[in-house]
Amino acid sequence: MADILIRKVDEATKELLRLRAERRGRSLEADLRDALDKLAREEAESPDDAEPFGDWLVAISRPGFDLDETLDLLRSAPVRPAHLE
Repeated sequence: MADILIRKVDEATKELLRLRAERRGRSLEADLRDALDKLAREEAESPDDAEPFGDWLVAISRPGFDLDETLDLLRSAPVRPAHLE
């Protein structure tokens, strides 16, 4: 795992993010990690850019896989036009 350090975040912004995480029952770090992950994936060219399909198929067969969380993520993803070549 990589580390990211963000300097000079406004105190009011940090407090709002902390409160957001608290409402979700999560730590600030966990909530921000999830938000960054979602942000990175929404810009991916295709689903395979974010996670190769084969890897995803293997992951969903493993114990502890949270299907509800994955379905929520898929349902909240922006709709993009199909690129047919």
